[in-house]
Amino acid sequence: MIDLLLNVAISMFVLSIVFSLYRMIRGPTVPDRMLALDVISYGLAVVMGLIAIVSGSPYLIVISFSLALWFFIGALYVARYLEGEEIGE
Repeated sequence: MIDLLLNVAISMFVLSIVFSLYRMIRGPTVPDRMLALDVISYGLAVVMGLIAIVSGSPYLIVISFSLALWFFIGALYVARYLEGEEIGE
């Protein structure tokens, strides 16, 4: 039963990634595209975490957390760039 729920959750996150990819390509403004990229990146981290639970691999969980932190730092840099601030400050 748990495997079925995990598989449904994985497929729902993959579907949200596909919809966000459409929004990233089609987005009318740059902030819309950046938000879609954030959704894709965090959705990818969640899917990797769910796959780690299904497969029982602890290494995939660590990689998933590391990617989520890198995505967060990247989003901060892009937000500062869009605001017109210098990245090194």
